[in-house]
Formats: sequence, structure tokens, C-alpha cells
Amino acid sequence: MTFNNSSNKVRVIGFIVSDIKNLSAYAIEFLIAVPRKAKKGEQSFNDVFTVYVKEKSTISFARNHLRKGSVIVVKGELRTFKDNNVKICSSDITISSQNK
Repeated sequence: MTFNNSSNKVRVIGFIVSDIKNLSAYAIEFLIAVPRKAKKGEQSFNDVFTVYVKEKSTISFARNHLRKGSVIVVKGELRTFKDNNVKICSSDITISSQNK
């Protein structure tokens, strides 16, 4: 399943702050922290988002290569689920060359 709705498109760079959770044999999710920009001398904060993955090749990549602390680029779309949780639904995750 490709997540590419142009009206809800999102691209974030952040680091994984949770273990990868298996929702089923066909879906996983994890938390990613995205640092907010801060002015020099001010405290910086992280926004934390849930990333939801439901594509076989992306799930395989995540299980084999991603760990807590990995800096990644997530491309996908924002979706609101029936329980009113908003998640980044992605089928495009890459390891970033940036350090956390």
C-alpha cells in the first residue's frame, strides 16, 4: 500500500525513540522524535510522531536495519485513524546521513 495523498504529504527527519512494534504480520509502527528548531541559547524540544508502515518491503527494511536511535527520513502522509490518533503512514523510509 503506497501512501502518497498529495494533500496530506509529509517529510520528516528524526530519530527513532521506541522499539518497532508488530501490529500484525502486515503492519508495524514506531515512534520518531523530530527536533524543533530553536534560537541560539534557547532550549530545544522534540515533537514525537507515530509512524505506521503497511508495505512488505518497507516492513522488512525496518525490521532488519532500524533500531532505537537510528536517524531516518520518513516520507508519507498524515492520516487520522478511527480512534482519532494521527499517524505518519509511510512506505518510504531511509536511513539519514545526519547525526542525532
